[in-house]
Amino acid sequence: MTLARKLLLFDEFNMLTYDEQSAFLYKCIKVNAPVRRRPGKTDATSRRFCLFKYYIDDLQVCKNTLLNTFGITRRRVMTLQDKIKLGIITPRDNRGKHLNRPHAIDAPVRDLIRQHINSLPRQPSHYSRIATDNLQCLSSDLNLCKLYRSFKNKYPDINVSKRIYRNIFRSYFKLRFGYPRSDTCKQCDFFYNKLVAANTEEERKKIEIDSKLHHSKAEQSYDALKKDTDIGKLNSSIVVLCVDLQQVLFCPTLTHSNMFYQRQLSNYNLAIHNVGNNEVSMHLWYECIAKRGSLEIASCILNYIENNYDILGHGEERKLIIWSDRCVGQNNNWRILNMYSYLIFCKYFTEINQKFLSTGHSFLPCDRDFALIEK
Repeated sequence: MTLARKLLLFDEFNMLTYDEQSAFLYKCIKVNAPVRRRPGKTDATSRRFCLFKYYIDDLQVCKNTLLNTFGITRRRVMTLQDKIKLGIITPRDNRGKHLNRPHAIDAPVRDLIRQHINSLPRQPSHYSRIATDNLQCLSSDLNLCKLYRSFKNKYPDINVSKRIYRNIFRSYFKLRFGYPRSDTCKQCDFFYNKLVAANTEEERKKIEIDSKLHHSKAEQSYDALKKDTDIGKLNSSIVVLCVDLQQVLFCPTLTHSNMFYQRQLSNYNLAIHNVGNNEVSMHLWYECIAKRGSLEIASCILNYIENNYDILGHGEERKLIIWSDRCVGQNNNWRILNMYSYLIFCKYFTEINQKFLSTGHSFLPCDRDFALIEK
């Protein structure tokens, strides 16, 4: 037998199912009566009841050739030989098909667990659904322990362990628990509450359409930020900045319970992230120095520009694109616009564009910088 024929047989054999492979091997094994026995052995005392011969394409081969040609083990051939001795005509793979499972969970019980999980309200990812279209979130207040307790309270007569409930949750559902957030979008929460209270399928579809439209607007603003980021990295005459104020930092940061009742010092930190060179500047002050209104934000931006950029010469051009959230008290007001006008008047820039992310979906590169600080 040529090597090419062996390779062809191997490929054809592996394209078959397990039962089809067994039926094919059945045809390759022939049973004959023993030709001779050991001296002193008879049909009654000998353990050898039959003689097996192996054939491939009507050509008799040894057992090792059969094993190597089809890439099977000796144990598999021995199993088939045992079935031939028992007179089984059609070999079947009966592994895992026995009924002696005393701890098996009945199908109706599994259906009850799936119904319970399906009854929980879902919500999309807060900032964007581009990468999480197939991954839905449960409430951040839930976890597997709470879900299991809820199921046991609803069905106290059903004997199901927590391990079974967890396995069904992970096997049949692509769900995760949302992260607790203090700055979720008001519009997203509004749609979520309406979706939970919806009674008809038509009402649910209308709410889902409005929610998708709201998220699409947020995604468009993220796309615009990404586009400006790419431009800022390629063109040195275009400066792209992201500005954001960190959550209030309290000092001292101690964990004992008495600190909850003591007056702590509030510290404010404004981050200015240059996406062109990926450098960030932190402007830190505490409440005794100044507040955190539009004057303070404008002062920090002006200080950053004066320390990092020179006044333009004759014929030179430089453009500034500045991204922030739409907080009226800090970014979206006439004082900030006056400061930008002052920068153009002083010839730091020839053009300034102020852009805002969608309200409630204002995840900026500064938030990653703040995460490093919080760690």
